[in-house]
Amino acid sequence: MMRKSVITALVLAVVAIGWIASGQLKPEEANGKDTASPETQTATKMMQVRVADLGAIMRVERVNVTGGTEASRKVQLRAETHGQVAELMARRGENIIEGQPIARLRLDDRPAKLAEAKAALRQREIEYSASKRLKEKGFRSETEEAAARAKLDAARAVVEQIEIDIARTTFRAPFNSMIDSGHIELGDYVRVGDVTATLVDLDPILVVGNVSERQVSEIEEGMPGTVRLIDGSEKTGIVSFVAPVAEPSTRTYRVELEVANPDRDIRDGVTATIEIPVSESAAHFVTPSALTLNDDGIVGVKIVTPENKVAFQPVDIIADEPGGLWLGGLPRNIRLIIVGQEFVVDGEQVEPVAGNPRITGSNST
Repeated sequence: MMRKSVITALVLAVVAIGWIASGQLKPEEANGKDTASPETQTATKMMQVRVADLGAIMRVERVNVTGGTEASRKVQLRAETHGQVAELMARRGENIIEGQPIARLRLDDRPAKLAEAKAALRQREIEYSASKRLKEKGFRSETEEAAARAKLDAARAVVEQIEIDIARTTFRAPFNSMIDSGHIELGDYVRVGDVTATLVDLDPILVVGNVSERQVSEIEEGMPGTVRLIDGSEKTGIVSFVAPVAEPSTRTYRVELEVANPDRDIRDGVTATIEIPVSESAAHFVTPSALTLNDDGIVGVKIVTPENKVAFQPVDIIADEPGGLWLGGLPRNIRLIIVGQEFVVDGEQVEPVAGNPRITGSNST
């Protein structure tokens, strides 16, 4: 009995060993067929990769800034003489042109003083003329003639001062503008230096924003830009100013875009977005899954050459958008491997299969 159990155990062991050994054989070997050499297998069965033919498109790099509108000029019109307000000739919110009267003070005794000064001037003119004739005849010295001339000049100065003072009783707009606020009313007494009105110039209007240290070097005066207002409307303008010094608290630089506003329909203080094109370059837009690393850790993509060989291409990531990445540094037209790039190596012969990639922003060629 014991011998029979030993034989049974030996038979089972042989069967188990044979079964295990049979699993190490390829189907062709188990069937008694000859297997092909590794070189023949590579030639007959190449790795398939899914590819997409992509062409570069010209991509405009833009600087986007959130800011707001500001009047190109805002001044407080101040009185240069004193007196009581006799007439208001323009009201708050009214558009006025350069030189247009805004308000006028009472003249009081100014006309009388002017008449007196002009009379004195005529007297001095007569005196100077007589003194000049007498000097020519030798009856007056040169110093006496000079004194008469000085009195004449002083009389002229008094007349001019009074005329200037009378002109200052009328407050006029220094430029085309709108009255933002008035500070005087009919009957008010105005002293020298008092604010009579605040004027704003809305044409052109400025759209102002602050850019970072990295962005400021890309922006220059004279560049065109687009402004999107909070109501959805768009305007075009020109960069009129780039600050040379950063604001200490934010380390950002002020940028001003000048926008025509002939109808003055764009108000001061409106939120706006500035978009300034700064450069243009050829780029490809791909999904992030197309990226890979080479043995040196360099980011790139794998493409298929015209000879159906894999080639690794380093890339520059220009921008990141919700739908994918903009890549630079690639040939204009490429056959990009979109599936299988991690299973092939540089220089390997492959069989490309056309895919239907979810890649936007690039044109198939």
